[in-house]
Amino acid sequence: MNAPVPPAMTPERWRAVDQILQRALVCARNQRDELVAHSCGNDTALRSEVSSLLAVYDATPGEFLERPAIEEHGVSLARGPTVPGAPPVQPKRTVSARLMVYAAAASVLFGIVTGWNLAHSATVERWRGTLAAISQQATAPGANSAWGAGGELSLVVVDRSGRVVREIAANRPWTPRFAPDGRRIAYGAFGEGRSTSDIWITDLDGATTRRLTNDDADNNDPQWSPDGGTLAYSVNAEAGKDIAEQRATGGGMRIVASRPGIQFPTDWLHDGSALLIGEDPGNNQRDILVQPTDGSPARPYTATRAQESAGRISPHTHWVAYTSNESGRDEVYVDSYPRPGYRVMVSQGGGVDPAWRGDGGELYYWRGDALVAVPIDGSRGGRPPILGAERVLFHSAYEHAWNSMYDVSPNGEHIVLVRRR
Repeated sequence: MNAPVPPAMTPERWRAVDQILQRALVCARNQRDELVAHSCGNDTALRSEVSSLLAVYDATPGEFLERPAIEEHGVSLARGPTVPGAPPVQPKRTVSARLMVYAAAASVLFGIVTGWNLAHSATVERWRGTLAAISQQATAPGANSAWGAGGELSLVVVDRSGRVVREIAANRPWTPRFAPDGRRIAYGAFGEGRSTSDIWITDLDGATTRRLTNDDADNNDPQWSPDGGTLAYSVNAEAGKDIAEQRATGGGMRIVASRPGIQFPTDWLHDGSALLIGEDPGNNQRDILVQPTDGSPARPYTATRAQESAGRISPHTHWVAYTSNESGRDEVYVDSYPRPGYRVMVSQGGGVDPAWRGDGGELYYWRGDALVAVPIDGSRGGRPPILGAERVLFHSAYEHAWNSMYDVSPNGEHIVLVRRR
């Protein structure tokens, strides 16, 4: 039987590889496989391409990406976007995944990487034919010049029609969340000269941004407490990721949960008693747990053979919306809380990353690059919720990841999202 032919390496597919590489390169080595597996989903060819190119990167001398050879092939490096108050990122201090991809392909073509078996692999052979397209896209008039790390992602606030009402300067933005008052947004982003993320807070009224964390713990995935006074977030740990919390005004950090594997908060229950968290204990099996904020042991909410992620609690704490691939593809479901038992499928034809309006009367999710809104009535106790007719609000180049990369304001009038430029 002939081996399946991998998809053509189009510019769109190259961008998909590039985006995953951007995240993988700044991820701890022991977390790369999990991140790549999640990002690629069922696309085994994409996963093979990313893994092979990561191997190229790991096998290349450390100074390779800083040598001027890449510029000799007609690609100049512009500085990436910065966070307010921080100097521009210097290209030599932050490795761009796009630069790595181009350098890896160029290295095969021009013999920089020699005598290595991977140089003759099917994946790298496919990249030979893509080098010209990459170079053309990088140097084309009007092309995005933000070649520094994270230059392909932007953080924007839009209205319900998708019109941009505010742009937030952030380098590699991640998991933005509206505060309960709807006037502040917390998110992860890179500071100047750092290869890990910190938590930042932007005040929309005053158009000011401040940094909450300032260390090398790769702080990310912020979630607001119901009173808006505290943020829970993920931090690097020896065995993966732990969960910490800190007052939104600053102060000491407290570890809420620590155990092997990757875990991060996805929502905070509205009575303040617990967090919904996503977990991968190391076997590529993603589940949703309930983690009490007093530090007592977590309990499973959904822990099946399927992949469950992006859990969000309804405003009245009766329902949890989440993504699951139980049907064979990602779909959005709503089930009862605190115990599952009244599950309904919300999405039609695929969907990811649900979010609630502040009154619980509308649920949102992404189907590809379309943001869909669904009226929902979950007021009846002991029965599944009633769903209204869904409608597409707008289309945007949404950057889907393991944790939701957008949020909806409490009144449902604005959406903050990480999008591809």
